[in-house]
Amino acid sequence: MPQSLRRAVHSVLLLAACTCGIAVHAADCSTPEKAGGDMSEGVYQDTQAAMELLSKQKYAEAIEKLVKIADKGTDYEKAVVNYNLGFAYSSKNDMPSAVKAFAKALSYKALPRSQSEQLQYNLGQLYIVTSQFDDGIKTLQDYIANACGKVPAEAHIFLANALSEKKRYQEALPQIDLALSKSKEPKELWVQMKLAIAYEMKDYKACADALVSLIALVPNKPEYWRQLSSMFYEMKQDAESVAALALAERQGFVDKPNEIKNLYSIYMTMELPLKAGLLMQEAMEKNRIPADETNLSSLADAWINAREVTRAETVLTKLAGISEKGDYYFKLGAMYGDDERWQESQEMLKKAIEKGGLKRTGEAWMRLAVAQYGMKNTQAAVASLQKAVGYDETRKQAGEWLRHLSSQVAAGETPAADATTS
Repeated sequence: MPQSLRRAVHSVLLLAACTCGIAVHAADCSTPEKAGGDMSEGVYQDTQAAMELLSKQKYAEAIEKLVKIADKGTDYEKAVVNYNLGFAYSSKNDMPSAVKAFAKALSYKALPRSQSEQLQYNLGQLYIVTSQFDDGIKTLQDYIANACGKVPAEAHIFLANALSEKKRYQEALPQIDLALSKSKEPKELWVQMKLAIAYEMKDYKACADALVSLIALVPNKPEYWRQLSSMFYEMKQDAESVAALALAERQGFVDKPNEIKNLYSIYMTMELPLKAGLLMQEAMEKNRIPADETNLSSLADAWINAREVTRAETVLTKLAGISEKGDYYFKLGAMYGDDERWQESQEMLKKAIEKGGLKRTGEAWMRLAVAQYGMKNTQAAVASLQKAVGYDETRKQAGEWLRHLSSQVAAGETPAADATTS
């Protein structure tokens, strides 16, 4: 076959490869896999005519012309015709037929190595696009293992996708890493795929690595910050979890009620009540969460644990006024008692018991006894302890202290306070 004719046929092959959207390897892979490569004038003319029909979008006519000569001539001629037949089918969006034609072209092992490898790569992708994942995996694995030219990063991504579809996650993850290592700028979609596969494997370390990469690529996506915090939490790295959410909160990414409450809970678990209180207070001031009883109660708990007495007092006083139960008076009384403000503690605890509906009535009587004892009113303390003995949660402790105080009163060791302190 004349050299000019060979070049023309090869240009047809390359046209098909390029139109499929895949770049040809920039490597010296032109040596045929076996001897041969001539085309008769008739086969060449028919192939060229079919390509002209394709350029005019006359797909059916082009396919009909190529089908007639697809099984004629040498292996090289049949490979070239079926290659272009596959391209014709793909132009018509008939992918199943395109797959069959490309596979047949490849089976002859007669194309130059560069075209053979390009076709193998294209075929592997088409298998995956048409959900023939096993064939796609086998084809791409063979291509990656034996290609003489540089394997593009996209080949590893296609293979990873097929492997993940078959739940072969352990094999898929390294393919994504290979793709990322070959890419000058990692693509967000690829890293998202790595994240999804790592999560399926419950490899939280790999998930965290992927999320760090995603944040570096797209720092203004709040979901990546939240997911990173969750990954650190799963890895029992609470400090890192808090840090990730705190950074997200600083950038204004934590603004939904459930996100705010989640961060509040983490702060409280990490014994950072001041941060928890400031978070809740700001969220209510900016109307991100309602200033209802539930959220105000959480805010009060944060201030109490942070020993922010004035702030806690303000919130608890407000809650005590709107609640039908005495629990907030109880919290005020307990807080005052912890600061040895006995008179105020006694007043709040009495209000708590009077209002009722307490979760821990026995503890309220117990704390009232402590306040009264602190005011040197032992007789009143004994009376309160006698009430506390009636509750399971305080029966043992109150009983022991009651016996001790009763003996003191009987012996006259502790003078009773006057009526104003009772």
